[in-house]
Amino acid sequence: MATRAANDTDPIETQFATLLPHDAAVRADGVAQLVLTLAQELWATKDRLMVLEAALSAGGQDISRLADRMQPDAALRKQLEEERQRFVAQIVASLCSPGDRR
Repeated sequence: MATRAANDTDPIETQFATLLPHDAAVRADGVAQLVLTLAQELWATKDRLMVLEAALSAGGQDISRLADRMQPDAALRKQLEEERQRFVAQIVASLCSPGDRR
């Protein structure tokens, strides 16, 4: 297997490193736009979660352990289900052309 020198750049990494969901190259491909949009949302969520866990841990709470043991009550389960349905509907809608949307 060939290895790259430290100063070599990967052309694929370079090509996609600056793509954003609304760039012309991505707008032409709905699946690519969906993947990049989901990746942005996932990173924003992971970032926020890591910051929140660090802030709570600094206050003396082991939030990761607490979250692992938490069992949502009925109200939170309902809220989670509604958000999951909204999220899935948004993803499915993004794969449809505007004329397909209801």
